[in-house]
Amino acid sequence: MRYRLDQLAIIKYGKDQKKVISETGSIPIYGTGGLVGYATDSLYDKPSVLIGRKGTIEKVQYITQPFWTIDTLFYTIVNEKIVRPHFLYYLISQLDLKKYNEGTTIPSLRTETLNKIEFNIPSFRIQDKILEIIEPIENKIILNNIINDNLAA
Repeated sequence: MRYRLDQLAIIKYGKDQKKVISETGSIPIYGTGGLVGYATDSLYDKPSVLIGRKGTIEKVQYITQPFWTIDTLFYTIVNEKIVRPHFLYYLISQLDLKKYNEGTTIPSLRTETLNKIEFNIPSFRIQDKILEIIEPIENKIILNNIINDNLAA
């Protein structure tokens, strides 16, 4: 079936990290460019797709652990009655988000624009079969990148 993004997830704004950032924190804080520090508290604690709001809007991230996002990054509350969070991540990461840019000097996305994007969502059985193929490949890529980083060091 075909669904708009606002039917698949609620897009939420990140928040200022100044009150939660800590050298002893264990909760990752993410910005559009990736990890920016650690917090003592989480903003959300379920699997989520992170979408750049300002700056690096084309770098979609998938998080399964508690996290905090700063205000340049959207996080999502996924409607798991329709779509698996990891499957939604793959769908959104295939988009050319730059074509939805609404900024003049800094690339920017708005929830109103994102919410109108439509996706074909197969049954959970098909989503699971697709994830069974993609996830091992993704894990191998992550492992290879770690090995490469270690070799480079």
